[in-house]
Amino acid sequence: MSASSQPVRGRVYALAALALAMLILAFVLPPFAQPQQYHAFADQRAWLGIPNYGNVASNVMFLVVGLAGLLAMRQPAVQALNAAARHAYALMFAGLVVTAFGSAYYHWAPSDVRLMWDRLPMTLVFMPLLAATYAERLRWRSWLPLPVLTLLGVGSVLYWRFSGNLMPYFVAQGGSILLILLALVLLPTPWTKRGLLWFALGCYAIAFVSEKCDLAIFQLTHGILSGHTIKHLVAAAGFCFMLQMLRQQHLKTDPDR
Repeated sequence: MSASSQPVRGRVYALAALALAMLILAFVLPPFAQPQQYHAFADQRAWLGIPNYGNVASNVMFLVVGLAGLLAMRQPAVQALNAAARHAYALMFAGLVVTAFGSAYYHWAPSDVRLMWDRLPMTLVFMPLLAATYAERLRWRSWLPLPVLTLLGVGSVLYWRFSGNLMPYFVAQGGSILLILLALVLLPTPWTKRGLLWFALGCYAIAFVSEKCDLAIFQLTHGILSGHTIKHLVAAAGFCFMLQMLRQQHLKTDPDR
């Protein structure tokens, strides 16, 4: 092991320890049930025979970005990625396509049962993104981490559905974002354009705040848009940045730069 690789290896061990700690915390922390008021979205207006039109129709943006991402997988810039990272990005975009339908299905008639079909495809987005982020930085050659991480995400949703405890899902989602953020800061990448990931994470932050301010934004815009509808649009915009990143990327001259 070279001297230059020692700090990176130490960071990898620290990140692995953090991931393990979060996995343990998911089942040690007090259980958290799904609040039923979550289903009471601000904009419940129907249009063209579609109930909750704003929150249902805005999911089309996930479909558009997901399909565009799958088409981009054939481009030379994307094909140059190692197989583990390329497959992870492909699954992420496929997850966006499925999310469009799952989220629209949920918002058509919000309930806990339908919410499961919203959250399941979402795990096919943020877990593959986590796998892709580490696959390209750690030069993974094995495909195994991708299905393992994806199954952990899917399992957290199924665990909530059958136990009533939402905590593992919260940890899976929040933990994956934290680990991605730390990877951007601590682990070098051989690819350019990764600065666009900060814009994507910024969109995630705006989407998170918009969701929490659903009613306030609906009132502030005089009923034009709700916070949850904005959440869908801004979140989809975040993946547009990732799509642009993959289309324009190329290998750096110095992988550690």
